[in-house]
Amino acid sequence: MTSINSLSIKGYNSEPVPNTFFKQDEETKHGAIIFPGLGYTAHMPLLFYSRELMLSLEADVLTVEYDYNSRNFLALDGRERMQLLFADVQPAWNALLKQRDYKQITFIGKSLGTRAMGHVLNCEPIPASIDAVWLTPLLKDARLRDQMKQFKGRSLFISGTADPHYDAEYMKELQEATRGQVVLVNEGDHSLNIKDDIIGSIRELKKVINSIKAFITE
Repeated sequence: MTSINSLSIKGYNSEPVPNTFFKQDEETKHGAIIFPGLGYTAHMPLLFYSRELMLSLEADVLTVEYDYNSRNFLALDGRERMQLLFADVQPAWNALLKQRDYKQITFIGKSLGTRAMGHVLNCEPIPASIDAVWLTPLLKDARLRDQMKQFKGRSLFISGTADPHYDAEYMKELQEATRGQVVLVNEGDHSLNIKDDIIGSIRELKKVINSIKAFITE
């Protein structure tokens, strides 16, 4: 069983960072944090089932639920966007660490959330046992690729071949540099959906969640 509440997290300009914290009633040494995309919320399939998977593996889960569509995020220039994002996600990460003495931590980020991961995983002292799941990472962002390479933990990269942010050469480069695992959804878009193929999309969603489970538990 889990209890569900929100943590008090102050982010950019001391504004509250929306979040939901799922805390296992029994003692656990595993914590997970989920960073959604700009338009792909924590309640959408890839992240909803990732959260449910982590709960089934007896981890506490913090879902960061920034709503940048209501804060004129896209009206900001690129640098200001990242300042806002990083000012929100850093205290969220710190808040998770205060909940328990975790020995294992899983990061799961989708799209914009992979930028959040790249920042957090490279600017704080990080516990030894961290697994990073990069869902539809923004591979054409050179800074993010460098951050992925610098991260010394285990990485799982998941992309769709029809995602405009996917690049086969960059993915190969990352896989070789990190010795990470790669899962590709053939013809999958930025949400890992396959155009005009609902059943195929559901089948690929199952493959993705099973891949995350295998990665975390191996």
